[in-house]
Amino acid sequence: MRAAAAVASQRVYGQRIIFVALGEDAPAERVGQAEVRFVPYQEDPVVVARYYQAADIYLHAALTDTFPNTVLEALACGSPIVATAAGGVVEQVKGLQIPDFALPDPDLNRYSLAKATGVLVPPGDAEAMAVGIERLLNHESLRRDLGVNAARDAESRFSLKRQADAYLAWYQQLAKQPSESQNSLV
Repeated sequence: MRAAAAVASQRVYGQRIIFVALGEDAPAERVGQAEVRFVPYQEDPVVVARYYQAADIYLHAALTDTFPNTVLEALACGSPIVATAAGGVVEQVKGLQIPDFALPDPDLNRYSLAKATGVLVPPGDAEAMAVGIERLLNHESLRRDLGVNAARDAESRFSLKRQADAYLAWYQQLAKQPSESQNSLV
């Protein structure tokens, strides 16, 4: 993230860039022309949501990950995402097709502007992450559209109601199927 921040801060025109690292307690630092501010862990989910909502973009620069709640929280708050395509992140973020954004795996960013929620980059690729940051920070309407898509997509795919309904349907399906032991007795 630091390497991407340093590169992106030189490419974003006329904007002051502040990265907020939520959940860490350390003094502020400079990374290139950007500033990184550390905010200690916040217990109140409303406060956390306000940080997501205030952000122009949410960065997730993991080398490996499973299915991070922070990405889901950012999506639900309408934050467009720039993230590494690590583990379950590729199931959470719908990467935007950017014609001149050459990535080793074009399937990472295959969604149109109507459905995309962010930009996915290969893990460890600071240059690709910097380009994603730059694109979103330099194009306000793109950021806004991805943010609207993010909130809508999070509600339709990851809401608590959707998850509870899916589990209930699955349990009902299991209850209707005869068990293995019943099949072997017949």
